Amino acid sequence: MKIENLSSKIVYSDKTFTKRVVFNEDKVLNFILNMMPGQALPPHTHESSDLVLHILSGNGEVTVDGINQTVSEGDVLYLKGEEVFSMKNTGDKNMSAFVIITPNPSAIYSKEV
Repeated sequence: MKIENLSSKIVYSDKTFTKRVVFNEDKVLNFILNMMPGQALPPHTHESSDLVLHILSGNGEVTVDGINQTVSEGDVLYLKGEEVFSMKNTGDKNMSAFVIITPNPSAIYSKEV
C-alpha cells in the first residue's frame, strides 16, 4: 500500500499549469493538474489509455473532440484515450483536478511540469 497527501501536490505557477505525479505504477498513472486563471492544457490524446478527471477546485472549460463543456468543482469526467482533450481555467480562481490514466501510457505522460 502507498499513501500520498494530495494537498502537497497542489502547486501553482505564474508561468504555466503544473502537473504533480501522485502514483506512477505499471497499470495506473495519476497526478494533480493545477491551473491559474487563464492557463490551459493544449489539445492532446492519451494513446489507448482511458482517463478519469475529477475537478477538485475552481472551474473552467474542457474541449473533447471539438465539443466545449463547462466544468466546476465536484465534476468527474471520463474520456477514452483516442478522444482529443484540452482544458482551460476560465474562472477567476485557481483550478485543480485529480487525474487517473489507465493503463499507464508512455513515459511522456508521467513527467512533472
